[in-house]
Amino acid sequence: MVADRILRKLLVRKHWEKLFTFTDTVDYFNLLNTFGTVFALHYNSEKPRWTLKKMSWTVYRTCYLLSYLSYCYKACWMFSNWEYSTASANVLGALGLCSGALLRLVLVELNYPTIRKLQAFLNDRTYLNQDRWARNQRSKLYRYNNRFLVVLISAITVESLCFLAFLLLTRPEFMLQYNGRVLGGSAVQMVYGMVTACWGIIYVLSFIGFYMLLAGFRLEMELLVRSFQQLEETQQLNYEMICTMEHQDEKNYWNKLQAELTIRIKRHVELLENLRIFRSIVAPFAFLQYYCTFGLIADSFFVVSFEGFTGYSMAYVLFASFLILESLLLCRGVEDLNDLNRQIGTILYNFDWPRRLRFSIRYRAEYRNVRRTILLVILQSQQSLRFSYGAHGEISMHSFAELMQKSYSMLTFMLQLQN
Repeated sequence: MVADRILRKLLVRKHWEKLFTFTDTVDYFNLLNTFGTVFALHYNSEKPRWTLKKMSWTVYRTCYLLSYLSYCYKACWMFSNWEYSTASANVLGALGLCSGALLRLVLVELNYPTIRKLQAFLNDRTYLNQDRWARNQRSKLYRYNNRFLVVLISAITVESLCFLAFLLLTRPEFMLQYNGRVLGGSAVQMVYGMVTACWGIIYVLSFIGFYMLLAGFRLEMELLVRSFQQLEETQQLNYEMICTMEHQDEKNYWNKLQAELTIRIKRHVELLENLRIFRSIVAPFAFLQYYCTFGLIADSFFVVSFEGFTGYSMAYVLFASFLILESLLLCRGVEDLNDLNRQIGTILYNFDWPRRLRFSIRYRAEYRNVRRTILLVILQSQQSLRFSYGAHGEISMHSFAELMQKSYSMLTFMLQLQN
């Protein structure tokens, strides 16, 4: 018995350490996809056919849908028997949260093949694979993503358990009801409350999936910036030799320069193409993110303004903090991507190409091709990546500031309404 217990502990410890040990074949998104299966975001399996395990998981997910329909029914009944109270705000807030999580879940399901394609692209680490700095940065990203995922899921789980204890099992509006009457015993309400609490975890977990993709693209863009800086350093070293080159040496110089530029530009094109695909699925997600965040923050402020800062209202404050953190990370990540893309053009623009590239009659075609290529990269890199909230403006720190300003105005209005 003791030996078996020790063996199980060693296996758990080995599996835990594996989550934070980077290798060339490790999957950045393995832990995320595991959590996605656990919390009914998506069934992660390579087998397309139906199995008993997948059928059981489908039944498990159906419980979420049934709980959502129960909140739709409670909202309809509440509107037919309207009372201006925090109970009404609780039902509307819970329905808004579940609706936002459900829409995110649908968005993930509809775009899951595209998401897996993007994950596969980011898991392909052949570019700069031999660069020690690049390997260290990818290792840091892997550990950071998994720690961020574990910490955030742990935090939202604890917050959901507090929500379950202080609200879901004590307030009738959060319980299973029919015509305003609570149905079932404590066991039924416990299961119903746990499913309701898991909607909040789904809401946050879906964001983490998009954020990890964003972090992966940001790192790959950072590595590309470094490779252009290395190109500049290489040309600075070769500059002393240019004027004394013989015919064959100069030919090799132009061939090598064009080859190095081609590798970097090809990588830049690949990144921009995959970012275009990523942008197409981020737009509806960001639209939901912006307006669901504003609506749920408004509902939280409504409860806080009428209930005051109590243990009951603090659960709303904590969840509103998660929503604000989501918006901040999304806006900051997109702005970092745009800055890194522009930095590529800045590096090429600031490099003293007129002096570094000696014009040669014999190699004037190569000279013009290189200069034309550099100018095209500079022009391309100065354009915005155009991540937007659907058709409602670009994602940036400015849009985050607007969200905070609107939220503050909403809080001020509610406090004045209370007085």
